[in-house]
Amino acid sequence: MTPRFPDANHEPKVRIRGPLNASAHRGETIRLQGKVSDPDGDSVRVKWWQYRVGSYPGEVAIDKPAASATKLHIPADAAPGQTIHLILEATDSGTPALTRYQRIIITVAR
Repeated sequence: MTPRFPDANHEPKVRIRGPLNASAHRGETIRLQGKVSDPDGDSVRVKWWQYRVGSYPGEVAIDKPAASATKLHIPADAAPGQTIHLILEATDSGTPALTRYQRIIITVAR
């Protein structure tokens, strides 16, 4: 805690480039690009992970989950119309560490 706003740690900024609702065919590999920054100049750790609220019941493979740019493999057993939700998480190295999120929803194409 600090009485001066500039002396406090501020949350990182996180953005997924491109549409936040996308479609892809089963068996396809799609590229994901995130952009993260921190207004305080702190280093930022990123992590992509599957948010298990989508209708696809299985687990997806994310090539480089700790990189801002990665690839997602749409499973061959995904049915048309099912959704896969992915989160890009960004956590800064400030005190206290602060985290922000952005979600992309991928619908399996028919």
